[in-house]
Amino acid sequence: MIALVKVGGSLLDWPDFPQRLTAFLEARRDWEPGVRPVLLGGGGRFADAVRHLDRVHRLGEVASHRLAIRSMDLVSEVLGRLIPGARFIDRLEALGHALPADYSILVPSRILDAMEETDPDPLPCCWDVTSDSIAAWLADRLEVRSLVLLKSASIAEGSTREDAARIGLVDPFFPIVSKGVDRVEFVNLRDPVARVMELGRSKGAQP
Repeated sequence: MIALVKVGGSLLDWPDFPQRLTAFLEARRDWEPGVRPVLLGGGGRFADAVRHLDRVHRLGEVASHRLAIRSMDLVSEVLGRLIPGARFIDRLEALGHALPADYSILVPSRILDAMEETDPDPLPCCWDVTSDSIAAWLADRLEVRSLVLLKSASIAEGSTREDAARIGLVDPFFPIVSKGVDRVEFVNLRDPVARVMELGRSKGAQP
């Protein structure tokens, strides 16, 4: 069983980030010993640079979407340098060969390129779809135990996925694409407590 841990790019400029991330992952393994964390990096400032270039040069939605996904590759590469012994996964089939003690880091561009070619419901190419929705899309198809969003901000207890989108903590498409994900967790990793807040679906939302 897998927990897909989406690591927000906003955390990269924090000096304590490597230690806090490792401590969080170790604590999670103690809490859910049968669930293996698999990491996915967000785009962070790299994706912001693509967004700026799109505004200036009108790169177009498809090109910008692809470039933003490749910016997530850069963050995943950084994560691999910060987590000792991390294993990069560029094919989903390789997840089955990883050892339980491994920290696996997805290479999103290669995985998404392969999946979107055959998926009947691919992600739309627009700026309403950021790494949060990409993580939810993957989590749905991988049938994960939970999707964990590691952020630099907090959210009120009892908040829904729609609430998170409304205040800009996830992208506008996230409540839609995450309907098939049973459990979504939100964690402000910069908070010393790093409390896990479950984001519920809004009333009437169906998976």
